[in-house]
Order: sequence, then structure tokens, then C-alpha cells
Amino acid sequence: MMRLLPKLTLAFLLLQMLAITAFAQKDSITRKRLDSLEAKLNYIDIRLKKNASPPRTQTRSAVESGRYTGVVMADDESVALQIGGFIQTDAIHDFHNNNSPLGFLSSGITIPNDKKSNTTYSVAASRFNLSGQIPIEGKALRTVLEFDLFNSSFSPNLRMAYAEYGKVLVGMYWSNFMDVDAYPNTLDYNGPNSMTSGRQVQFRLTLPVSKTTDVVLALEDPVSFLTLPDESGFQALKQVPDITGSIQYSKNGSHLRFSSVLHPIVYENTAQKRKSKIGYGISASGVLQQPGNKDNFVFQATYGKGISKYINDIGPDNYDGVYNPVTDNLEVLAVWGLSASYDHWWADKFSSTAGWGYLNLENKGVSVNQNFKSSNYGIFNLIYYPNSFIKGGVEYLYGTRKNLNGDSANNSRIQLTMQFRF
Repeated sequence: MMRLLPKLTLAFLLLQMLAITAFAQKDSITRKRLDSLEAKLNYIDIRLKKNASPPRTQTRSAVESGRYTGVVMADDESVALQIGGFIQTDAIHDFHNNNSPLGFLSSGITIPNDKKSNTTYSVAASRFNLSGQIPIEGKALRTVLEFDLFNSSFSPNLRMAYAEYGKVLVGMYWSNFMDVDAYPNTLDYNGPNSMTSGRQVQFRLTLPVSKTTDVVLALEDPVSFLTLPDESGFQALKQVPDITGSIQYSKNGSHLRFSSVLHPIVYENTAQKRKSKIGYGISASGVLQQPGNKDNFVFQATYGKGISKYINDIGPDNYDGVYNPVTDNLEVLAVWGLSASYDHWWADKFSSTAGWGYLNLENKGVSVNQNFKSSNYGIFNLIYYPNSFIKGGVEYLYGTRKNLNGDSANNSRIQLTMQFRF
């Protein structure tokens, strides 16, 4: 009987709204009553969702792609403003030394490893976002501004700032070279070592080919991460935008995606002697949704040269290219990686994810500071979702790093996470 009351109340309010709508244009007082009823409906809808069994809206891929909603602060004639986000608290224990205490990076494992354990308490993964929506000539203009606290001082850090209208998206969003819907359901902030990742300022166009197939083209920020010693006199330039393209076939919750990137690398010395190289990459990824339940399998395979900035584990580590003083030229490094994970739901409110990733950098060792060769990344977790606003879980992570000279080390991590959405 208690479960029936909210539904009866909701139905009663809907009937009231229908009756009032007929006179809303003539009576401003009636309009105010209608706005009040809409606010009550929004409140009841939130209460119903809170007590309902959660779908996959709290999984990592749903969160990263923005498929979760916040609280409606204003909604007038289809013009909506929402706030959303979550507070996340992590307790992270490393059994060996890792230079990346907030998110697990296999490349951050020190060699030789001093085997000193360390515990980190963090709210760095917490987020806040504002989104707006307004209809313009039959299409919705959607804008999103999102911040997190992912740094050692927990200060606001810009994650997203983009606008989407029809088939066009402009601003800072996930790179078109990344398959955000194939993000494994991890508690760890960083995710698999070999996964393509990165948020970039871009101009993006989506071209639907059919009901199941989309082609996406984008011009993206051409920033390069290069190892250019001071004595070389060279510095990286941004001249020609990265060109990315993808094609995705989707059906019944599953999809298969192929993506590519062309990354021009330009650099010059103090005498304005300019040189250039071409980086490129290809990637295949997908989600296989199991029929009849919420289980799924995700995978990705990537290969390229001069595209380390798009690779999760080594993105900011200047592996796009390394200056060779012998040849007075830039060595563009090849990289390839594989990752796969399975998300299993034990019950409607319990899930586990098991996953693995391998990354290999074809390092030529032309600089003593560039000694990374390969890494492994493995996870297993158990997550509980009491309702659509709360989730908590524990995750075990294991990683290895191998250097060019054959030296290697490993690290194990246990992460306890509680997340509260608003």
C-alpha cells in the first residue's frame, strides 16, 4: 500500500496539470499553480527514483558519458537548468611505492621499488556540474560545465566545458579517438593503462548513417608531449589540428567502434628552424551487452605512432616523440595496447568487474630519462548500490612496470570508495 501512494499522488497531480493547462495562457495565477505542481512532480519523481532498483546509470561509462541527471533548479517552457555531481571519498592503500597515489598508474610504480606501504584518504574524484538545455528551432541546445578536485590540493579542476546543438559539439569533451561508452566499471579514477583517454577542446560533427550507425569527425587540440632537452633548442608548436574519425554500430545495448587519429607534430628551434612529423593511430573497441541481464563485456585494442598523449597510462609523460641528438631529429615512438573487462551483476544491487590491460611502448632509449617499456594493469571489485543516489565498494588493483633495461617492479592496491550523488 505504501508503494502505491506515491504513484496515486503522481497520477492525481498529472490530472490536475492537464486541467490547469487549458486555462494557463489566460490566467497568470493559474500559471503559477502549474509551476508549483511541476515542482512537486519533480520532487516526487526524485523520491520514486531514489527507492527504485538502480539500472546501469551508476556504472563508470554512464557517469563519464554524462548519462546521469542532476536536480532540476529551473524548468520553464522547456528551458531547463540542472546541477549534478557527487561526493566521493576514497581510502587507498598501496602495498608498495607508487608515484600516483590518487589514481592507479602502472607507469607510476618506482624502480627499484622500496616496498613502503602508504595509505591515502582522498575526495579528489568528487565532481560538480551545471547543465542547461533550451529549445531552438525544434532542436535542443545543451551546455555542460563540469569540475572535479583531482589534484593534491583538492582545488577545482575543469573537466568539461562544451555545447551541443543537433549534430554539432564544440568545447572541451572526451576525444573522438576514445570510446567513453566502453569505460570499464572501475572505482579507480584512472582506469586501464592501455585505454585511449583524454579530454580535448574540439569541433565535432556527428553524421548518422542509419538508425544503428554513426560516423563522427572532429578537429581537436594538436598539443604534443615531446622530450626535447634544453640543449636541443627545440620546442613543441601547435600548428595543425588533430583529425579524428570514428564509426560506431550500436544495437540492443551493444556496440562496435572503430576510430582513428592523425596527429601532426611540429617543433622548431630558437633559430626558427621548423621540423614536423606525423603521428597516427587506430583503435577497435566494443561493448557486448548480455541478453536478459545487466552483464557486459568491454574490450579495446590500439596501435599508433606519436599518439602517447591519448594513452591513459603515459599521456602526459612526453612519449609522443623523443629528440635524438645523434641524428638531430625527433624519434616518433610506436605504442600498442590491449584491455578487456567483464561486468557481472550478482543481484540487482551488487556487481563485480574483473579486468586486465597491457601496454607496450616501442622505446628506442635515445634519452636516459625515457626508460619506460611496458606495463600491466589488473582489477577486481565488488560494488553495492543501495539506491540510485549512493554506491560503495572495494577494489583490488595490481600493476607491473618494466623498463627498457629489463628492470621491473609491481604494486598492489586496495581501494575503498563511497559515492553520494546529488
